[in-house]
Order: sequence, then structure tokens, then C-alpha cells
Amino acid sequence: MDSKSKQTEFRYIDGRRFHNAENVVYHLPNDEDETDRLHTQHFLIRYVWQSNFSAPIEHILSKPGAKILDIGCGAASWSFDIATTYPLSKVIGLDISSYQPTHIKPSNFEFIKADAQEGLPFDDNTFDFVFQRFLFIGYTTEKWPYVINEIVRVLKPGGYLELCEPSNVFDGGPATQRLWNYGEAELLKKHGGDFDAYQKLEKYLQDQVGQLENIKKEVKQSYFGTKHNSLELSKVNIGNAINALVSLKPILTKTLQVSDEEYDELVKTCEKELFELDSYFYMVRAYARKVNNNNNNDDDESIIQSIDNF
Repeated sequence: MDSKSKQTEFRYIDGRRFHNAENVVYHLPNDEDETDRLHTQHFLIRYVWQSNFSAPIEHILSKPGAKILDIGCGAASWSFDIATTYPLSKVIGLDISSYQPTHIKPSNFEFIKADAQEGLPFDDNTFDFVFQRFLFIGYTTEKWPYVINEIVRVLKPGGYLELCEPSNVFDGGPATQRLWNYGEAELLKKHGGDFDAYQKLEKYLQDQVGQLENIKKEVKQSYFGTKHNSLELSKVNIGNAINALVSLKPILTKTLQVSDEEYDELVKTCEKELFELDSYFYMVRAYARKVNNNNNNDDDESIIQSIDNF
């Protein structure tokens, strides 16, 4: 990519690099600092769930040639993890910006630059598994049903899709509420996003009448204090939230109409509040299987799943 292309793809605010795409909701940076945060966040989420996904698809992903799509792959942490775990599969990561590490890229990973809100650039019935995580910050409320339609379209009959979204912070102190429950929530609303997407995932799947079956939802509460966590886990969880606020600083200072110094003090206070008040947030996973009208294949899949669950 030449320097001119990089100039048009990215923009810089207060030393942080952001995407330069038009009419998108996503407003976090896409520079090295944010890449590091996203890698840490991936392993944090994997630890909380004790898995990279909840859908019963081990038998599918282990087959040679299994095709997996990671929508909004970001720094490709999940994609790389899956590509390494299932080396016989083909993993495609899709995002509006190309900032995935190239020096550690698995050979079975491919990146495609696209905005899912404008449609998925794939044929019908292409993927065995479609995964999407933390895109409440990526879609407008109105676009969610369309994106789900697109996911179902590109999913193979008998394949699975899985969505994962977080809530805002609960039981936060004054600084936490100002930063997250007001500041980031207002910023997201201004861009047309939906912080309550986590509550709607199951309904989005249920609305695919006749297209999806075996719809399931799982919920985790992730705490910042030590009442429910080890000290180490609390530190990582708080660190991720605080680093996200640091990433949001160039934009959130304008939303809150505060100086850089005032913002930094709010973030310091928020860090203490999260720990001392044992604040928490929810994470929801919802997954489903695309209806397969081939009865023989359905029976085979049922037998395989029964064996896997035995």
C-alpha cells in the first residue's frame, strides 16, 4: 500500500490513528496501542467464557476445508487463535480497516476489507461458521437486522452463526457513570449505535423465521472487583476498560466537554471505582444453526452432535 492510500484510509486525532471511512459507527482507534488492547481483550474474553465460542461446532471446524468468517475482526486476535487451533480450516477476517499483524499471520488466514453494513461480499452458502463479537460499536440500530440477514445468507445449511455483545457498566461510581453510562453511551447514540444490542441478540436470531434452529443464549457477568474474581483477573479486566477509555480520549473529551487534564482525572477515579464498587457488565453469546432441508445430512449432524455431547 502506498503512502497516499494510507493517508486516505486513516486519519489522526491527537496522535491516535483512526479509520477514515465515511458513515460508520465505529469510533475507536486502529493503531498499535489499540491493537495491543484488543489482543488482551480477546484473551480476557476467552478466559471468562473458557472458550472461543459456544456453538457446538468442533466436529465442523476440525474437518479439512471448513470455512470460517470473522466479521469485524479488528486486530484479528480471534481469527488468528482459531486459524492456529484449526489448521485445516480457512479463516477469513473482515473489517473496515486493515491493521492486522502480518508477521504472525497464520497461512490459513485471509483478510478482506469491507463494511458488513453494506453487505457481505460472498456468495450464498459459503461458510460453515460465522462469528461476530463486540460490534454494538460498529452498526447502527437500523442495520442490525440487515447484517443478520446477510450472515444467514452466506452461511451454509447446517452451519452455525454466533454473536457476542457486552452491556454497559452496572454499579459504577460517579466518574464511571459519567464516562461510560453517559459519555460513551451518548457518543454511540450520536453515531446511531446501540449499547443495548446484547439484549436483542436472541430476538434477532428468532426473527429469522424458518431459517435458523437450535437458537441458544448464554450470559456471563464480568466483575471488576475481587468479590467474584482473583486479583489478577480484576487487574486485567480493569486495565482493558481503562485502556479503552484512553483510546476514546480524543473523541470523548469533546463529547463530555472536558479538558485533557479533567478527562485523565475522571479515568483515574473510574479505575478506583470499578475495583472498590465491584462494578460489572454482562456478556451475551447467542448462536443458532441454519436449517438444513437435506434430512440425511440433518440426521448425520444430530448423530455427530450426540457423540460430541456424550
